[in-house]
Amino acid sequence: MEQIDFEKEGLLEGLEGDERESRRKLLEELVDDGFELDYLREAVDQDRLALLPVETVLGGEPKHTAEQVAKKAGLDRDFLAGLWNALGMPVAEEDEDAYTQADVDAAKSVREMLETGVPEEGILELARAMSQSMASLAATVGRVFGDAFMHEGDNELDLARRYTQVAKEVAPHVPPILSHVFAIQQREELRRAMVDLEAVSRGELAGSEDITVAFADLVGFTRLGERIPPEQLGAVASRLGELASEVAQAPVRFVKTIGDAAMLVSYKADPVIKATLALVDAAEKEGEDFPQLRAGMAAGPALRRAGDWYGRPVNLASRITGKARPSSVLTSEDVKERAEEDYNWSFAHKRKIEGVSEEVPLHRIRSPGDDGDGDSD
Repeated sequence: MEQIDFEKEGLLEGLEGDERESRRKLLEELVDDGFELDYLREAVDQDRLALLPVETVLGGEPKHTAEQVAKKAGLDRDFLAGLWNALGMPVAEEDEDAYTQADVDAAKSVREMLETGVPEEGILELARAMSQSMASLAATVGRVFGDAFMHEGDNELDLARRYTQVAKEVAPHVPPILSHVFAIQQREELRRAMVDLEAVSRGELAGSEDITVAFADLVGFTRLGERIPPEQLGAVASRLGELASEVAQAPVRFVKTIGDAAMLVSYKADPVIKATLALVDAAEKEGEDFPQLRAGMAAGPALRRAGDWYGRPVNLASRITGKARPSSVLTSEDVKERAEEDYNWSFAHKRKIEGVSEEVPLHRIRSPGDDGDGDSD
């Protein structure tokens, strides 16, 4: 193979010393691995040259157009484009080799799912849910790996080799773990679904489900963002997600974080009440550098779509949160009526809630034995 003059091709432009030499060595290794010159140019322009070896480990080099993927997988081209959009993937130009063999294999799996009788809209709904969940997981993995394996003084070659080695060692373990976690969550879903045996026997499930939902948000988060760097603010929001995950033991689900708020849901009131009180208390124990939490709760029928929840109790809980004092939990009357265990309740007056025509009676809830410092919010 004719040796490429990387300097003449503009791939070393702007680099000197160690950076220039590490770039040259990395380019040589990539050429030996079969990467084409045009693809290397594109990677340099996009500042992702060091990631090419990792991309190969995680999926391979793009060698297929969208039309080729559709043909090989036996899928309609327009449906495939809709699927990629639902997954948050860009749809490439018609003649662009933008898809890997892994993309082809995944598309074939989708076709097999369709052949079992799952409708196209159902596949798209699953794709949207996976995109939402996997994007959050990928961002967390990226942060964790970056903290663990990026070293001060790294050049492109160091980073590429280290990340590739880690990917080779770690990647095989990820699918079994994800499969196990998915099986656990699916088991819980089936147990919940089988509660309504009469509906199951009719071959149907109710469109809406009775839930208790809680939102807990960071007090003064916006003002905090004016005082500290973005990375510190991001660490605070990330820590909220960690705390919410820790308290959300089954049957409570940690649904998501929305900016400065965490959302918890359960089909029974008491588990989510305990989890919410524990979350507010956990924020207090983080110390002075971590903002206090305030929480709002509501209950009632809601619809679940793509892993999220929609309906009156979701909206009401979110708005009640804004009425709560720091380190307190406010609930609607519905939550109080559903609670079976003993808690310390105090009436927090009727409040005007946006989107609700009548004033809403609110109650402050504390753990048994916690008398608080007053009876109203």
